[in-house]
Amino acid sequence: MKDKSKLIGNAQKSDGFLRVVHLNASSAGGAFVAAQRLSLALTNLPGVESEHWVFEGGEGDFYLWADSWIKKKWAFGLHAIEKLDFLQHEREKKVRFAFSHGKTGVSVDAWDCIDKADVIHLHWINKGFISLKGLNALLSLGKRVVWTCHDMWPFTGGCYHPRGCDHFRDHCGNCHYLKSPSEKDLSSRVFAAKKAIYHNQSEKLTFITPSAWLKNQAESSGIFKVDRDDISKTEVLQNLEVIPNPIDTDYFVPCIEILEGEQMLAEGMPLIVDWGIASTTSKFVLMFAAANLGNLAKGFAEFRDLCNGLFNEGYTQIEALIVGENRLDNGELGLKCKSTSLGFISDSQQMRDAYWCADVYVTTSHEENLPTTIMESLSCGVPVAAFAVGGIPEMIDNHDNHRTGWLAEKLDIKRLQLSIASYIDMPPNKRNQIKLNCRAAAIEKYSAKTIAEKYLAVYMDGR
Repeated sequence: MKDKSKLIGNAQKSDGFLRVVHLNASSAGGAFVAAQRLSLALTNLPGVESEHWVFEGGEGDFYLWADSWIKKKWAFGLHAIEKLDFLQHEREKKVRFAFSHGKTGVSVDAWDCIDKADVIHLHWINKGFISLKGLNALLSLGKRVVWTCHDMWPFTGGCYHPRGCDHFRDHCGNCHYLKSPSEKDLSSRVFAAKKAIYHNQSEKLTFITPSAWLKNQAESSGIFKVDRDDISKTEVLQNLEVIPNPIDTDYFVPCIEILEGEQMLAEGMPLIVDWGIASTTSKFVLMFAAANLGNLAKGFAEFRDLCNGLFNEGYTQIEALIVGENRLDNGELGLKCKSTSLGFISDSQQMRDAYWCADVYVTTSHEENLPTTIMESLSCGVPVAAFAVGGIPEMIDNHDNHRTGWLAEKLDIKRLQLSIASYIDMPPNKRNQIKLNCRAAAIEKYSAKTIAEKYLAVYMDGR
């Protein structure tokens, strides 16, 4: 954990420095990873000081608010109180953590780091961290605020993903997450509260979406629409921009450099990771990752069907490399091919080692924004096979000349199966070219320096 005394030193520096504070609810998850990488990349830009503050979680190279047992209990209690309050509204237990009504939070607006900041950068603020009341207080400070939408919560009536519902396009209400849906239900009230906050603070508030798909979803939300009769309902009041999340393309590198059809070990990088899986002609490794394998929306069942389908077609050399906590109903993977389960991974080195073992990264998720795992996989020179959902089609080039992977319509397992089979059967020189394409695409689109410079332009636009 960072030494908080550094804040005092920062405050004494010249006014020429742009001070940015990132706020994140947890030290786990994709939003945290993206915020941490961005903050570190910004510190490498001249004239910028960037700090990442996290509400609760493990310690690391960031500032942790819940750094004592009392604060840890406090953080847990705030989240618990919000969920207990939601019990009276929830339709069933399985939606409990898919909806937040922003009931509880801490007084972030009173923090010293916020007082000293020029720019406040919000990331994922739920889990009892910043309530709607606290959000309004934060925005009322008059500082430049940038909010990266890591899901759809900022512009819905409380859900992170609508899962087929389009009520957020108007004013929410009749919410399928609630046991008593109605026009004026909890989702409608939360939606109205957010809308009032945003419209009152629109001048200093910019929303960033990591994908064009998510921006389109945001622009269609009634939460950003102007209600006055003299202005078209299609006009969006809020500033909305697209900037992908960053990755460290100097860290996520190919294990094997492939040059002109020949395989050469990259300097200092092992060919075989100590999991018994090697990149050899006799094995073909399909990697799958999800925090919870039991989350149906993450698509492990479809990955299983994909692997078994390939195995049944005679591709018995395939092996499955699985990252994620096994919360399947019976705990059984149900795979016919050989498999290796690594459990939940939060360490970047372990994830890089996993990519180094993979021939293809597979994501059969039913809903996504801009998955970090796809960026990391491409940066490691590993092509991706995926359902064309959310922002994923923006990430994968599905054309032969610049191919970085394969796309299929949601639940079209057979299409992915045929695509992967064609890759297995492909001559080595063509497979090598696809790997080179992946690496080049990741550097061009997602390098941390490139993304940091794009965010800096947004910050400075509001000074």
